[in-house]
Amino acid sequence: MHLETERDPDGGWFDRFVRLVDEDGELVEDFGEHPTLDKLREVERRHGERINLWQQGLVCYKCGNQINDRFAAQTDGHLLCWDCASSEEGEEKGGLRTNVDPTKSVLSASKLHEKSLCDYVINVATGCRHGCRFCYVPSTPAVDSREEMLEEKAEVDDPQRNWGSYILYRDDLPERLHQGLQKKNFSDWKKTDRGRGIVMLSSGTDCYQDRRAAQITHGCVQELIEHDIPVRILSRSPNLTRDIDLFKKAGDRIAVGTSIPTFDASLVNALEPNAPPPQARWEALDQLFRAGVPRFVSFSPTYPTMSRGEIREALGWFAAVDPDVVFHEPINPRGINFDMCVEATRDAGYEKVADELENLKDEDTWKEYALDHIEAVREEAKVYDNIDIHTWPDRRLINAVDGKKKQELLREKKRVSPESF
Repeated sequence: MHLETERDPDGGWFDRFVRLVDEDGELVEDFGEHPTLDKLREVERRHGERINLWQQGLVCYKCGNQINDRFAAQTDGHLLCWDCASSEEGEEKGGLRTNVDPTKSVLSASKLHEKSLCDYVINVATGCRHGCRFCYVPSTPAVDSREEMLEEKAEVDDPQRNWGSYILYRDDLPERLHQGLQKKNFSDWKKTDRGRGIVMLSSGTDCYQDRRAAQITHGCVQELIEHDIPVRILSRSPNLTRDIDLFKKAGDRIAVGTSIPTFDASLVNALEPNAPPPQARWEALDQLFRAGVPRFVSFSPTYPTMSRGEIREALGWFAAVDPDVVFHEPINPRGINFDMCVEATRDAGYEKVADELENLKDEDTWKEYALDHIEAVREEAKVYDNIDIHTWPDRRLINAVDGKKKQELLREKKRVSPESF
């Protein structure tokens, strides 16, 4: 399918009727004039085919120039050429500042192969509306080194403290990815034994956090699938179920998962204030299970107040959706994001949790808790015959033990996840 445009004889240069036609020229959709990006992307999703928006006769809603390369959308969805998009001031609504992301990169090499997650990442936005207090992303160079841009585009003065209040979208990522995939064959990509050439969406934001992010994600995943590139999707949002039909097309070349650190909804709300509740995430996993989509769980970060009974109960919920793997990691008390966790739990009335987290700032206390949690999760998983725990042990933990325990953690550190891809 492709777009066709026809000038409105009663209008100006940029007044054009837009239609979607099939390979025989038969009408599929009539968009009328100035279709929004939202409408174009939703039609693409509904019909299950990518519609490349470059060089299709579409024009900028603001200046009338044709969309031939980079573009973005206004908050109301109207298409803008990159010159006009770059001068947009963005919008603030409900405490969330939105704008377009000037980032040029499309796909980046990643060290997440060390966790057997991927070799490459695609981030559909900068910023994230979930605002998870423990999130390390704002302290990474991808965000922390761009303070000037964030201040200009979203009035951000502290990327970490303001996390959850800004999001800059990369609307034209599917088109840019399409162009890049034409230039380099996947067989020529650098791959590690543990990353396996997998592309992950997303490591620096939630790729299904809202409709706009989900539309960008859909287009990127479709491009990757069409080029037979393995894909991992990690999201806290049930919105991911909107693309189950697309996931099914990928067969075993995809793994879709969500993060559930605990089923205590109130505690999750304190530490992940704008994220969907854990039960909603589990229900999304259940839909993936029923549809036969390969799935995984990120059981992280687990908290020091969790008892073995709570760990066993959580693993029972995971076992019910038969995941290929459950990744596990205890919380790590590093950086200002950890201080924000202590503040958030105390503000929410979780004094015991706050005190326990505070205690973890002592390294010996943290090591003891983390090693105990790793062992507890692995032992409790033995109750279920379909739970494969893949632990992410911090190197400081490995260095804190010796003998058999050290060898076990080293093996886990070097292990490849059991997913087939």
